[in-house]
Amino acid sequence: MSVPQKHHYVPQFLLRRFADTSKKLLVHHTDKEERPGRVHVGNLAQTFRGHTLYWPGREPDHATIESGMGSIETHTGRVVADLLAGGARSPAPDQREVLGFFIALQWQRSRFLIDLLVRSVLAPDAPVNELERSLGIRQIMHSVLFPWFARLDGEIDPGETACYVADWLQYGPWQWRLYRPDGPKLIVGDNIVCLWGLADGETSEMPEPWTHHGVGVGFGNCGRVTMPLAPNLGLIIHRDGRPDLRNPTAAEFNRATVYSSREFVAHHPEGLPSADLQRALREDLGTQRQLLPIIIEAARRAAEEDARQSDRLFQQLSETEPKPFF
Repeated sequence: MSVPQKHHYVPQFLLRRFADTSKKLLVHHTDKEERPGRVHVGNLAQTFRGHTLYWPGREPDHATIESGMGSIETHTGRVVADLLAGGARSPAPDQREVLGFFIALQWQRSRFLIDLLVRSVLAPDAPVNELERSLGIRQIMHSVLFPWFARLDGEIDPGETACYVADWLQYGPWQWRLYRPDGPKLIVGDNIVCLWGLADGETSEMPEPWTHHGVGVGFGNCGRVTMPLAPNLGLIIHRDGRPDLRNPTAAEFNRATVYSSREFVAHHPEGLPSADLQRALREDLGTQRQLLPIIIEAARRAAEEDARQSDRLFQQLSETEPKPFF
C-alpha cells in the first residue's frame, strides 16, 4: 500500500469548516497579485514530502510525522466541534491544553518558518545531506510530538514543562476567550497562528506596526494571539494587562489573519456577508501584498547571515588548539 507523499500544513478538517458543500474555498493569494479562485481543500496548503523524514541509508519515512500530527489534529477537531456546539465564553482547561499543542504545531510547521530555520543553520552554498533535508520537521518531532504523546501516555504531569509554546500559553500570564461573531465572518489562511502587538513591558527590534505582520515578535513578547477555528468561531489569547487587545471586530480579527499570512487567505466561495468586511479584506490584502516581499527578503537575509556567522564561529573553533583545563 502506497503512503501519501503530499502533506498538508493546514489541516483539512479546519479548511472544510470554511468551505462550501463541494469542499471548495475562494482563495486570495497574499504572495502575488492574482485573481481569487476556487480551490478544493484537498489541493490547498500542501507540499510534496513536506513532512518526510530522511535518514542516511534508509528509505524516506513519509508516515511517522504525518501520524503524529494527525493525532493532534484529531483531538483539535473534536475540541472545535464541542466549542461550536456549546456557548462557552472560553475553552476549558483540557481544551486549552489541546489547542495549545495545536498552536505549537501550526506555528512550527509553517513553510515560511521551516525555510527560515533551515537557512539559519545551513549556509546558502552548503551541501545538504539526508539528515538536513528534514531539519525543520525534526524540530517539530522533538518539541511538539514527543511531548504530546508523553502527555497522552501519562508520562508528564500537567504543569510540567514539555512543549514550550503549549505550556507558556497554558500556564503563563495569558487570558483565553472565544470570539463568536454574529455570523460567518471569519477567514482562514496558511498561517492561522496570528501574533499581534507587544505585551506591556516588552520590546522589539522593529517598530510595533511591523509586529502586526509577525515581524520582530514571538510568543515571548507578543500581546495577543488569534486563531480562526470556523467562520463563526475564533480564539483570542491575550496577555494580562492589555484590555485594548481583547475585543477586535470581525474585520480586525481577519486583518490579523491576512497580515500573518505568507501565501494565502481563504473563505466560503459565496464571500463575506457584508460590504464593510469585503472592503476591509481588499484593503488588507493590498497592504500585505506590498509588504510581504520586503518581509520575506529581510527574514531570509537575516537567517542566512546567522548561518554564515555560525559557520565562521565553527571554523574559528576548529582552528583553535584547545588548552588543557588543569
